[in-house]
This record gives sequence, C-alpha cells and structure tokens, in this order.
Amino acid sequence: MSSSSTSIVKVVLPRRVWESYDYAVPEDKPIPVIGARVRVPLGHSRAVGIVIGYAEESHFNLRPIEKVIDAIPLLNSEVIELGVWMSNYYHHPLGSVFDTILPTLAKRGADAKLGPEQQWRLADPHREESFRANAKRQRKAWETIRELGSVQASQLKQLDINKPVLTALEKSGVLEQFEVVEEFKITSSPLTPTDEQQQAIEAVRASLGEFRTFLLDGVTGSGKTEVYLQIIEDVVKSGKQVLVLVPEIALTPQMTQRFQERFNLIGTLHSMISNTKRFETWARAAQGDLPIIIGTRSAVFTPFKSLGAIVVDEEHDASYKQAESLRYSARDIAVLRASKLGIPCILGSATPSLESIVNARANRYSYVRLMHRPGTAELPTFHVQDMRHKQTRGGICEPLMQRIGEHLGRGGQVLVLINRRGHSTSYFCQSCGWTAYCDDCDIKLTWHAVPNRMLQCHACGRKYRTVDKCPSCSKDGIVTLGVGTQQVEHVLAEQFPDVTHHRIDRDNIRTNRQLTSMFNRLQQTHDGLLIGTQMLAKGHHFPNVTLVAVIAADSGFLSTDFRGPERTAQLIVQVAGRAGRAEKRGEVWIQTYDPGNVDLQALVARGYGGFAETELKLRSEACMPPFNHMAVIRAEGTDEQQAEDFCTEVLNQLRQCDVAVLGPASAPISRVAKQYRFQGIVIAEQRKRLHDALSSVERMRPPSRKTRWSIDVDPIEMA
Repeated sequence: MSSSSTSIVKVVLPRRVWESYDYAVPEDKPIPVIGARVRVPLGHSRAVGIVIGYAEESHFNLRPIEKVIDAIPLLNSEVIELGVWMSNYYHHPLGSVFDTILPTLAKRGADAKLGPEQQWRLADPHREESFRANAKRQRKAWETIRELGSVQASQLKQLDINKPVLTALEKSGVLEQFEVVEEFKITSSPLTPTDEQQQAIEAVRASLGEFRTFLLDGVTGSGKTEVYLQIIEDVVKSGKQVLVLVPEIALTPQMTQRFQERFNLIGTLHSMISNTKRFETWARAAQGDLPIIIGTRSAVFTPFKSLGAIVVDEEHDASYKQAESLRYSARDIAVLRASKLGIPCILGSATPSLESIVNARANRYSYVRLMHRPGTAELPTFHVQDMRHKQTRGGICEPLMQRIGEHLGRGGQVLVLINRRGHSTSYFCQSCGWTAYCDDCDIKLTWHAVPNRMLQCHACGRKYRTVDKCPSCSKDGIVTLGVGTQQVEHVLAEQFPDVTHHRIDRDNIRTNRQLTSMFNRLQQTHDGLLIGTQMLAKGHHFPNVTLVAVIAADSGFLSTDFRGPERTAQLIVQVAGRAGRAEKRGEVWIQTYDPGNVDLQALVARGYGGFAETELKLRSEACMPPFNHMAVIRAEGTDEQQAEDFCTEVLNQLRQCDVAVLGPASAPISRVAKQYRFQGIVIAEQRKRLHDALSSVERMRPPSRKTRWSIDVDPIEMA
C-alpha cells in the first residue's frame, strides 16, 4: 500500500542501519522540525531518532511516530549534513554515525532542559571535621573539597567521588549546596605577545569571518596557547562561539585552567564527565549559552548556535582518530566543519603531521611559524648515544648514566622516557626456551614487579601469576628480558639513592586527579628523576628539567608500520620540549643501536623539519600517504578461517576496481582477546577512485556473526 502525504518524516535511528526510515505524523501531533528527536515504534520495541527530512510519498505501510520530543531542533542542519557526509566518506552505516554523534541521554529521549548544576562547598571552611576510621570516602571527599574550594556534579567522576557520599555529608552539616549565577567575563591578557606571536595573531584575525586553515607550527614552549587565547578573545567579543579540541583527557584540566584565567564561562566535554553534564553542556552550546567549548575527540560533533572559529591543539596526535567502529578523524572533521561554516580553523603543533605539512606546501593551509621561545628560554640540544658495544643497566648505558648523574649533581631534574610499561617485556625459561604468552592473544606477557609480582597482557589486559618452575620442562631458571618503566626506576633508584624519583605510567597514575597532582608537585621541586611513558610528553611544563634521556627509540624508527618513524620523531621532539623551559638550557640524548638511521640523523642534525623532509621523500618513493590515498580492510573473528576467507572475499572484490590491493595478511598482532585478525591495504592515486571502490563493498555481510569487519579510511596505524 502506498502512502502520500506531506506529513511523512525521514528518521535516522542510532542503530547499525544504512538508511533513514519513513514514519507518518498523526493528525493530532505537530509536524516535527528537522533536527528534532521523535520516539517511534521499531519492530516490537521503541526507539528515539532524529528527523533529517520530509517525504512527499512513501511506498511502505507507514507506522506513526509516537511522540515529538523537541519543539526546537536538537541538531542544526550543519551537523545533520556532517553526519550524512561522514557516512559516505567513512563508508559507515548512517545510523551508527548518529549513534556516535549523539550524547547518551539524547538517545534515551531525555529532555534538553537546562538548570543550575549541583555544587557543594564546606559549610564551615574553618572547622576541622572528624570522621570514623571506616569513613574513608567521606574524609577523601572533604579533603578534596577543602583543597578545591567547591566541586560540581560534573567533576565527581573525574575526582573519584560518589554522589551519595556528598549527600551524607550534606545531611550531617559538613557540606552545603549552592548556586552560582554565571556571567561571561573576559580578563585581558597580562602578556605582551612576541613579534612572532603577534604576526600569527594578525594573520588569523584577518581571516575571521571566512574559511582558512592555519597550520601553527610552533616549537615547544613558543606560546601557541597565548596565540589561541588572543584570537578566541576577538571571536567571542564579536558574539561568536569557539570550539577547542585537545587530544587527551589529561590535557583538558590544564587547558581549561589556562582558559578560565581569561574566560570564566567555559564548557568541557570528555569521557570523564557524567552523561547528564555532557548532555547539558551539549545543549547549552547549541543554544548559544556557552561561548567556549573545550573537549576531546567527540566534542567535534557539538552543535553550536554561532560557531566562529575552531582550534585543534596538538593536531598531529593519533588520539584524534577513533580506533574502532566509526573510524573518523576529529582533526579532519574540524577542518570540514570550518569550511562548511566559512570560519577559520587553527591546527597547532610543534610536530605537525606529514599530511598537514604537505597541505601547507600545496597552499591548502596557511603556514604560520613560531621558531623561538619567549624570554630567555632556549631550545634543547640533541645528541645521539651510540649503544653498540656498550654494557647497559636497566636499558641505560654507562655514558648516559654518567650524564644523568652530572645533571642531578647540578640540581637539575632528569626525565627518562621509555614507552613501555612494566618491568620486563619477556618472561622465559633459559633451559628450554619456553616463553610466557597470553592464552587469548598472540603476544608475550610483560612482567610487572609492582604492585604485585604478576604477568600481564598489554593487548587484552588479562593478568597471570608468575611461576617458580618452567611449565614446559619443569626446571628452575625462569628469567626476564627487555626493559620497562619499572626496571628503569629500580636501577636509577639504586644508582642515585638520595634522589627523589617519580614513575609516571598507567600502572602508577590511574586518574586525572593523580596525574594533575603529580605534575603540580614536579613543577614545585628543583631536582629529581622523572621516569615514564609518552604521558610525559603531553604538553606539561617542567621548568627544572635539564636532561631528557630517550630509551629504546630504535623500535619506533624501525617499525613495520610506515607511520612508526613519524610517531617516534614526534614523541621525541614533544618530550624534548619539556627540557630547558626556564633559564637552564636542556640536553636531549637518544640511545640507539642504529646511529646511521637516516630519519634519526635528520632529526638530530636539522630538527623535526629535517626529519619531515627526509621522511616525506621516503614516503613519496614508496607511494604511501600523504602522496596516495589509503584504506585498510580489517576482519576479525573467533573462527580463524572464516575471518581470513571473508577478508579475502572483500579484497578480491576490490581488485576488480581501479585501485591497488595488498593482502590479506595477519595483523601485526594476529590474535587479540580470542579474535583472529586479518587485514588488507587499498591504495589509490585519486581519492575518488578509492571511495568508488570502497562503495562497492561497504555493505557486504560476513557469512557468520562470528566475523566482524570494518573499513578504515585514512588509517593512522596499521596494528
């Protein structure tokens, strides 16, 4: 039966469906506006969807919508068009795209009502409180609020405080709730921009109101954030809003604190805030009540009433790329949104991605450079420590150990980077060669000496007990090999027993509050050892660090992933930027068994720019991105043969198109969490050819639910 009426709406449901559904609007209900949510029947259940359009007729027996949830659009047309574009570009079901875009409460049909956020403070800040011995959570909450002055409901998850604890303290008179009426205020900058900063500010100011993408290439400590702040001040004074993206949750509190010193009314969006606060912030941005939003990857989907500029800090960071399901790049989406809205987009980094460098060279991006640090701070010097024929302790050779001692003796801090958690990366029998592997993954287990002596899989997280005898030959003689942060910490503590040492990795620092507290302490001390993973490289300021030692850089420069050298060079330069930020000039020493590596030589001799020049030449010769366009086809499942066969089927279909196809092959880690993994690579000289080919396979279905597969357009890693 055919229906014909103007009262037909096209609804996208946040499910894994490729198309919108047609629904009828009953005569007793208002016709919902585009972008509003509606509750509709779906099979034997109900679902909440977004109206994305109308239809004049439909050739289906239409079911009626049950409820119009929003009188005004929750999503504007710009975000709806963005969702449709993403479905086409990333070859992903339209419903799944909107499932990613919408906050959890929006998908549940919650009202987008705005009210004051719950806040608590001490009822009497001068009164000492006594708690029972078992009331540890109450004491912790009281100490936190005493330290911070107050807490908001949206901060509880991040601060590891349970709301019932605050309710109990409120009932006992220890805490009280209060409301704050927020008025937007701007505090002028106390800093005078350097000539370089002023040139960058003026370049962006000249483009306000039109689309241009700026690549702000500034050395670490050059004041990129001050450039952002002054541009944002111009934008918000004109009545527009600003979106600021940061790559890590850990960076959000730092960036927010810096921004709140200048702008008091800011919204934050990241995974550690509650669903309620996320939806409220999202809705307030859509209504224009929040002039500035700072957030991580998914904040790029925030609807705005009048967006005037977008800032992407640390644009090179891999965490801007979603690693599963809808594999989108928040950086690329930010540039697209800016182009659609006709506003500037600023991509900032001390180590720009090679894609952005090529875009700047092709004049698709405007290139702005900050080459100097403000004041007297100087950039650190780079050196290579040849490891060949050298004895090591904890992965550190004797010449580097001596340099560490010299810097500590002069009262400086030393930062040691080794991007491996745990104590030892292999655990094996020296009699028969048995090696401990994860039962569920094809990966060696890492031995952790603390907090409990155990083995752990760093792919799936499963933990195992250590053994006294070899389970294969029953002999003694289990030994460890390879170096992680715990071993480096242990060796340095033995070598320098009178020096304070801090280990910073995911085993030791589990919450953002712990991380912030640790970094605050480090900034206030003048000596000590900092040992850690890439967490140390994420934009933190350590004014007393005079030496950075990079352990085990070879694994990155010699990686089988073509992006491995780029990520390694970026990590080294970013962590090197922690050194010499005050009046003390820093040194960076990179240990290597391959001192002749062309990428490493270029990095040490000519900095990141020299590395980029060398690596781009190698990429061009190999016909790899950014000189060609790439997608990765991935298939995984508990049945190894089925997963491989389906991956082969998809790749064979693609071979009939005008693209180059490689594979299938086992993934670098061929099995994770009992899932066998296969992948193939698709390369094309023209982007259209790549997408035409991918469109021919995007809706293929595996023969069994045991197999899952995905298309990764513009992959950031090959793992």
